[in-house]
Amino acid sequence: MSSPTLNRKIGGHVSIAGGLTNAVQNTLDIKGNCMQIFAGSPRMWLRTPFPEDQVTSFNLKVKEQDLSPIFIHALYLVNLASDNPELLEKSYQALLMDLQNGQRINSAGVLVHIGSHQGRGFDSVKDQIISLVKKLLKNTKDTPFLIENSAGQKGKIGSLEEIEALVKSIDDPRIKVCLDSAHMFEAGIDLREAKVVEDLVKKLGTKGLLDRLVCLHLNDSKTVLGSGHDKHENIGEGEIGKAGLSNLVNHPKLKHLPLLLEVPGQDKKGPDQKNIQTVHTLTN
Repeated sequence: MSSPTLNRKIGGHVSIAGGLTNAVQNTLDIKGNCMQIFAGSPRMWLRTPFPEDQVTSFNLKVKEQDLSPIFIHALYLVNLASDNPELLEKSYQALLMDLQNGQRINSAGVLVHIGSHQGRGFDSVKDQIISLVKKLLKNTKDTPFLIENSAGQKGKIGSLEEIEALVKSIDDPRIKVCLDSAHMFEAGIDLREAKVVEDLVKKLGTKGLLDRLVCLHLNDSKTVLGSGHDKHENIGEGEIGKAGLSNLVNHPKLKHLPLLLEVPGQDKKGPDQKNIQTVHTLTN
């Protein structure tokens, strides 16, 4: 009988450089069993459909190796709260293509940083965000749209209260949530305290977010509790530490969730075998 930890879906953000199918080997190389990818350069607006031959090969290999779920991370330039019409249109088109590519590879969702209101306040941009996300959902099929929490940076949208407001207003079954452990800690949620994690889970339930939570970004934090600075660290080497991350991933209501690593890695090349092995030692 296999160890329970081996059944947990644990993977990382891997590169598709050289072709979509390379993400499969990159995942196997780090001993992952699920993955997150960019559907193009994370810092360039250009998005194109995945080539059909690559899609066919990728889907086959993912099935053969049992590497689902697959998540796509939207590019960092997206800002659905911008007051710049050109930036809004670019953000919309990039997300539209990410969602369409997500459908091509049976993705479990496109993860989105909603963006920044740039000091204008969430209430002043809420309706704009809701309208754009509804339009994206109307013009795509199947692929979930995942809202990720922010690290508490000034102006960045993604507090639990803001996510709750968006989820309730958009009111679509394809709207899901991803929580990032480093972001939570940097926003002031002390995962090192078991009671805080318990309170967090209760809060997610009360806000109607627990049932929409489909994955965790598992990252340690380079910066201290409540820093408001988004800086990831290797698992167990940051301010949260192994015990804090263990509190999160082993909570009875969270232990079914896939864990996706976005850590620097031992050689600064991203998630690696050592980090994934460390996560396996934390899960029970």
